Amino acid sequence: MNLAQLRAFHAVASHRTFSAAAQALGVSQPAITQHVKSLEDAVGTRLFIRMAGGVELTPDALDLLPRVRQVILMLDDIGARVDGGRSLAVGHLAIGLCAPYVAMPILERFAAAHPGVRLDVRLENSSSLLDLVAQNRVDVAIVTMPTPHPDFACDLLVCQQVQILVHEGHPWWDRSHIKAHELLGQRLVTREAGSMTRQLFETALASQSIEIPPHLVLGSREAVKEAVAAGIGIGIVLDQELGRDPRLRAVPISDIGIKAGEYLVARREARGLGAVAAFAAMALDVFEEARPVPG
Repeated sequence: MNLAQLRAFHAVASHRTFSAAAQALGVSQPAITQHVKSLEDAVGTRLFIRMAGGVELTPDALDLLPRVRQVILMLDDIGARVDGGRSLAVGHLAIGLCAPYVAMPILERFAAAHPGVRLDVRLENSSSLLDLVAQNRVDVAIVTMPTPHPDFACDLLVCQQVQILVHEGHPWWDRSHIKAHELLGQRLVTREAGSMTRQLFETALASQSIEIPPHLVLGSREAVKEAVAAGIGIGIVLDQELGRDPRLRAVPISDIGIKAGEYLVARREARGLGAVAAFAAMALDVFEEARPVPG
């Protein structure tokens, strides 16, 4: 058993295909296949079941995966410490995002500081990202949550408020705020049920005995924005994710505060190691710099 075999196993387990694993590691697919076979011979068990669309992990592989990832992170961490902590010379970091706008400044700075670390970024809703972290399929995620999750190491990056998204020409365009009861009768464009923004919004309205069935459900934040801009209905948006689209405006709901945090989430055993620790430190620095100076 050697490090190349462990990295090959981890890449296949993360990407769920041998071809994607080869591309991620920058080696040939036959090399990945041979490394995995050698590892299976060494541990005396089958690790992957090949399916039409990729692979499934066997129970033995699921048991092995967190241990392998821990070894890889520890080796990367040792390499950085031997180098005086200046940089991670090599490595791989799987990152999950539900809100790319929050992460881009972190990704830009991290890539510049650690060019040898390969970044693999996945976009999912918050609920899916927590599952991916738990399954060791991403190392760290930036997730929208009302409070820290008890099963993970969670670092708060920024607090946000859910607001109503309207298009230019909507009667609320020039309003400084609206009341919750005014939402009744509006056509709501929203994301899928796994969206944390939607869950927070629906929970807050339910506390006021208000229910607004979705008029249109879409699979991404960008699709919701386009639908609202086209006049199909109103949307919901976290106050920092609006962007600079002149066709759209966010209007607060004055009588119910719907707040959430953007948290950096990782497994507790991985939070202080290698690329995970470096990414977390970078994220906290970026958002500390972005906070307004009191006074």
